[in-house]
Amino acid sequence: MAKHSKFTFPLSALFLAIAPIALLFSRGLSFWFVLLIAELFAIYACVELLTKRMPAALRTQSKANCYRLDGTRSHRRSSRERRSLRKIRSDLWAVFLIVAFIETGGVFFIHTQVFPLSLATEVVSALRDDPADFKGALRQRNIDDKFFRWSRSSSTSSIHDIDQQARLLWMVWPVILLLVIATLVACVALIRYAYLRTLREFHQAVTKRATEYLNLDTSRLQE
Repeated sequence: MAKHSKFTFPLSALFLAIAPIALLFSRGLSFWFVLLIAELFAIYACVELLTKRMPAALRTQSKANCYRLDGTRSHRRSSRERRSLRKIRSDLWAVFLIVAFIETGGVFFIHTQVFPLSLATEVVSALRDDPADFKGALRQRNIDDKFFRWSRSSSTSSIHDIDQQARLLWMVWPVILLLVIATLVACVALIRYAYLRTLREFHQAVTKRATEYLNLDTSRLQE
């Protein structure tokens, strides 16, 4: 049985991983660090789930490629199949990291430039409690006062400017909500497209190798 190659983790990658973590803590952004860790664990779980849930026929064909016609296992072929599976994981990691970057960047922009996440939870709560009078439910929670205090603490804008920002936010919040929903739908569509394309490329590669191995083994048996 072929031995699995040892996993190596370059020291430079470790420093690259530590650098953003140190930056987040130095700026008091421990929440974003926790979010980053949660996203990495979620990505790992999704990648492993999608890889293991590939069609059984593909996985069976990939395993069959590891053996010659006489039933003996080929170390070289097994290594090629493992590399092919690793490519699936690396491709999925790439697309999930892109999605995570887009979503985290959007959340960070909203939190720092539009309104804090703490107010976003109250908005969702108000919408759930009284969807018929959504604005009234928000005013009962003193959203305007909380937004004013947050704006004063996070910027040097004048009272007039903050009031104008609050009025504008009341007007454009449906647009912001639609943009958020559209972004989530687009991200899901991107993941689906990338996953199906990765499976299609894996299927083509497995089929090509199977034909190559069959021709090679047949020619050897005929010698």
